[in-house]
Amino acid sequence: MLIPPEFAPNFKPSLTQSVTVSSSIRRNIPIPMQDGVRLATDLSFPAEPGRYPVLLERTPYGKHQSVMVSIGAPEFLAANGYVVAVQDARGRFASEGIWYPFRDEAWGTHKDGFDTVEWLATQDWCDGQVGTFGGSFAGFNQYLHAGAPSPHLRAMFARQAACSLRDEWIYRGGAFELGFLLMWAARNSLEALRNRIAQIERICLEGQLDFLRYRPAVKNPLLSDPFDWIKDNLQLQDDEGYWKQFDVSPFHETFTVPTYHLASWFDIFLGGSLRNFIGMRHAGGSAEARRRHRLTIGPWMHGPRTDSELDGRKVGEVDFGPDARWDYKGEMLRWFDYVLKQKPNGFNKQPAVHYFVMGLNCWRTADDWPPPSVSYKEFYFDGRRSGSAASLNDGSLSWTPGDQDAPPARFLHDPNQPVETVGGNTLYSLTIQQPGESLGWKELNAEAGSRDQRTIEDRCLTFTSEPLDADLEVTGPVHARLFISSTAADTDFVVRLTDVFPDGRSMLVCDGIQRARYRESNYRPTLLDPGNVYELTVDLWATSYVFRQGHRLRAIVNSSSFPRFDVNPGTGESAATATGMVNAENTVYVDRERRSHLVLPVGA
Repeated sequence: MLIPPEFAPNFKPSLTQSVTVSSSIRRNIPIPMQDGVRLATDLSFPAEPGRYPVLLERTPYGKHQSVMVSIGAPEFLAANGYVVAVQDARGRFASEGIWYPFRDEAWGTHKDGFDTVEWLATQDWCDGQVGTFGGSFAGFNQYLHAGAPSPHLRAMFARQAACSLRDEWIYRGGAFELGFLLMWAARNSLEALRNRIAQIERICLEGQLDFLRYRPAVKNPLLSDPFDWIKDNLQLQDDEGYWKQFDVSPFHETFTVPTYHLASWFDIFLGGSLRNFIGMRHAGGSAEARRRHRLTIGPWMHGPRTDSELDGRKVGEVDFGPDARWDYKGEMLRWFDYVLKQKPNGFNKQPAVHYFVMGLNCWRTADDWPPPSVSYKEFYFDGRRSGSAASLNDGSLSWTPGDQDAPPARFLHDPNQPVETVGGNTLYSLTIQQPGESLGWKELNAEAGSRDQRTIEDRCLTFTSEPLDADLEVTGPVHARLFISSTAADTDFVVRLTDVFPDGRSMLVCDGIQRARYRESNYRPTLLDPGNVYELTVDLWATSYVFRQGHRLRAIVNSSSFPRFDVNPGTGESAATATGMVNAENTVYVDRERRSHLVLPVGA
């Protein structure tokens, strides 16, 4: 890497951007990595000099405007006795280096997270303890510490983040997270290009000979393709070796750092947050290991504003009430005080899990996730008409299997006319932006949350229960077990679980997708033999929801959710490279031998 001898930040906020000026804040501190690259870091200090624990957020979004900065976390935590470090990730904003998302975070050739923690821990204003905080990108890069944790890393607070980059960030059920990932990649590539230009301009002004001496020239990192990572994500879907560098699960058993996991029912990374909590807590195998982990699951969409009047309680088209609001900064402080300062604030006496029950709109606790009292019950698809849905088949849901000779339900999937996305665990915006304009949480979550599915049901199969005689609570993991066939070599199955209100609204509770060629393996796809019947499981992740007396449950089945996911071309090829598409006539079997059904967690 070509590194100028003197550090100068590659980015300075414009005069229109609000940046706090304070004697207790030091800006653009260059923290050196093992390869010589320097990462620009802002430090916020308590009012009184001394030695304190340090809390670190590492962000690709600009340390001057990071997610934690946007909610005032650095000032709040510094005022309560912590040094707070907010750092631009490699190749981002003021930092040097080349950006390739997550590759240089933890246990690869470069270990930027490890190096940063080690540097912070040895400063004379640090007491030797470092904690990490943040969410989304800054949540996953915390989890990546599990592969190479610093001995000075003593606590984490990770909000809404993946366990596997492949399975909960880039893809889900084998389908590409098109709406989120492609737009996220495009927006963040603008900054990657700006940063690259700034570095090249500086080399041309100050280090021409170093630039010319670099050998081999073709390997000069400043000349590398800034879009390589996007192409890799799309072209290497089946490359298990590539994705291992972004998978936290192999390190669950050995990771011992106390961690607070924050998740939400309509967040795009819900599945990863739950996998990390369950894996880290259970793999440790001891009461001490279990004690190190806490989990809170709220009803929210993606983002940190859980205590706001808007984002803290309204999720899509549903208002979950004032009790849904939650003090994010206050809970972070209590966690770090408990772990890093051993303050007796009651954390050791609280149950490990707090979760919000939608429908009842209240909080509950449990000793584990899923709650130990949960049992699982099968809810069968039935060919008999329910009389409640304007869908292709208007089928039923029943606690008992269908008739021996019940006819299957069929629908046509035309990849050129996909069924649109209506809500769910997603994160993308169709808002028209002006050049240089940034998106807020309102825009990013504009397509997410619980929304009425009736606008798409006429193009889908539905299976609806009778009105409930009593309330039914569903708390825990949800999945659908389907018996299917298709006329195409590959197709998708999307399953949505909804709450049908007495007025007819069909409100989304949870959903999932499974690409058929990945039904058996993430890395060894197998195509369908048209006409043969296959068993396939669709993971709807999890929920906690009370379906009220008089309401109905409904399963909606089809083969697309665009633009949230890429559209399966049906040819057996990747949608990223396919040039042709074929229609698929897809069949769901509901007879007694091939009993397609939901598996619901009840009895919490």
